[in-house]
Amino acid sequence: MAGQALSGVSFPVVVRENPVRTSARWVTRQARYVRLDEGRLHSLAHQLEEASVPSWEGRYHFRGDEELTCRYLLVLDALNFCFWPGKAKWTVPGPDGEPLTGYFALAYALRRAAEKTPDFYAPGNLAALDEGGLGEVLGEIPLLRMRVRAAREVGQLLLRFGSARGFFLASRGSCRRLVELVTAHLPSFRDAALYRGREVFFHKRAQILCADLYGAFAGKGLGDLRDLDWLTAFADYKLPQLLRAQGVLLLDAGLAARIDRLEPIPAGSPEEVELRAATVAAVEELVRLLRLRGRPLRAFEVDWMLWHLAQGDLPHPHHRTITIFY
Repeated sequence: MAGQALSGVSFPVVVRENPVRTSARWVTRQARYVRLDEGRLHSLAHQLEEASVPSWEGRYHFRGDEELTCRYLLVLDALNFCFWPGKAKWTVPGPDGEPLTGYFALAYALRRAAEKTPDFYAPGNLAALDEGGLGEVLGEIPLLRMRVRAAREVGQLLLRFGSARGFFLASRGSCRRLVELVTAHLPSFRDAALYRGREVFFHKRAQILCADLYGAFAGKGLGDLRDLDWLTAFADYKLPQLLRAQGVLLLDAGLAARIDRLEPIPAGSPEEVELRAATVAAVEELVRLLRLRGRPLRAFEVDWMLWHLAQGDLPHPHHRTITIFY
């Protein structure tokens, strides 16, 4: 094991385990509403064995000037939550006029702002943003007020650090350090819950920021992150929906019926925490099984594979939880 030498003695370098990983293990051992089917995990691992890992999508995302790209990524992941509330789907015209919804709509709307009005991303402008200003960029997006608050946090962060590049450099090429910085400086990224009297962590948007930084810079420069295997899955709506469809997540009958009736599952409730924890735990097991089969993938790569599979037609709806965390 690598270590530091002091007077001829070598001490191991201790890398703290991701608290999302330890939280997921603990929750799934206590769970009452959601459990994993081991046989279906093996089947899904077999299905993924020859599947390709999707590349970081470049058609809708902005990539350009380094500082502007970094600001774009911070705002993108600050606003990347809960697109489904409302009577009609929030829609943005895509590059060829095709309607985009959800995450890709957000990515493309913010890309247009970076290309047409880059001053939108100036730290002072973000810190003073109001609903009208964000509405001009995103239109009638759900939870606009919450998104304004999150964007202002990014502006205040940029004012403190001087630049987005400076903020990312402070992570010293470490996902773990970047997640710690993000959750320390941006309250809206502190994705945790209380489960049976214990705080558990998910850090969905903080972790996905690491993967987006890696993807946007193709693993080079600021995207050269040395501990990408530290990341877990990004527990959201779509992965548990897909894992349920695959038979990997086995839901309590009452919880399944509530989801199918589109009843709200409150944020921080035991059912919601168990859905997310089981998702993380399932991806961890898929990573293990794929490595045994000679396919050494990291958790975020398996997450990308599952998320893309989840964009197709599925037999059950996703759970309905109004939250700023995903």
